[in-house]
Order: sequence, then C-alpha cells, then structure tokens
Amino acid sequence: MSISTEQIKEKAYLIGFNLYEIDSIERFSKIPPLSHSSSTLPECQSVIVIARRFLLSTLKANSTIPYTIIRNLLSSSIDMHTIGLSYFLEDNNYLVIPTGAIEPCNYNTDLQRTVGLISLKYAAYQAGLGIIGKNALLITQKHGNMIWLGAILTSAEFEPDPIMSENPCKDSHTLCISNCPVQALYGNEFMDQQKC
Repeated sequence: MSISTEQIKEKAYLIGFNLYEIDSIERFSKIPPLSHSSSTLPECQSVIVIARRFLLSTLKANSTIPYTIIRNLLSSSIDMHTIGLSYFLEDNNYLVIPTGAIEPCNYNTDLQRTVGLISLKYAAYQAGLGIIGKNALLITQKHGNMIWLGAILTSAEFEPDPIMSENPCKDSHTLCISNCPVQALYGNEFMDQQKC
C-alpha cells in the first residue's frame, strides 16, 4: 500500500506537530557528504521535516534553566513522535530512519564544526518550513525561530512542498547580530560554535 503526502501530514498533525513539510532527496545536492541524508540511508527519496513550537515564556525567565528544560523535553518528545511516525511508514513497507532532534552528532572536519545526522535547518528550509536567517536559525512565518526540529529519512517518494520564497529577514534587520553577547553571528547560515 502506498502512502500519500496528505496521509503523512494528517498523521503528523494528529501526533501534535505544529509544522510539517516534505523534502525531496534531489534538493540535498549542496549538502556535504557527512550530513547528506543518503549517507545515512542510501535508499532515501524523501525527508519529512517536523517542528514543535517552543515555549516563548522561557525567554522572560531570569534563568536559562526553564529554556533548557523545555529544550530537553521537546527534543525527547520529537524523538518519540518521529519514531512513532517511522513505525507507521515501516509498517507500510518503507525504509525509514528518524534523525534525532539534538544528539548524537558528527564532527565535520571539512567545516570544522559539529553537525547532526543531517542538517535539520537546511532540510527544513528545503522542505519549505522557513528560511535560514542572519541568526543562523530557521525562521518560520508563524513562529519565527522559536521552534524545535526533527526529521525522518525514508525510501517513500513523496511530492515535495514548495520552498519558501518570501524572506522575512530583511537586509536591514541586524538586531540579532548586534545583540549577540559573544559576537558569534556573522549574518549567514553558520555561527561560531566555539564562541556560542
């Protein structure tokens, strides 16, 4: 039995994801080999990218502990739910690999940076969830950059969603760069991981 894009999205909605879009493997041509989805699953045809909204109120706390608690719990929740969605796909005879929301990671010697199994923000951009802003984070239309991402690699071939064309991060918007307390932002898709 083949599964449609609509069925996958309905399943993601019922699980409780706020955002979900689908990527085609063909859009990963510029990704370094270590972070390329086919390096993990050679039969990969699609990448399903999902997101949960982050709790905005944690930014008002006088401690970083509430933010860290939400980050850890969201990561666990996303991992459990992507595994659930993965079982659904595997039960329908597709190969499927959930990527993990934060860890474990690889060290890319070419880029000299720590990277995930795949680049979640790049996959999310290519799937149409948002754009990569000057703060090196994915920015969505609905939730800004206050989201947490996960993804599933699968041999299922789905129709990819359109890439977001409108960039809400205008050329004159530099507040994130000027307010970064450790000057780790350069206004592109990468930040200085050591400083951060």
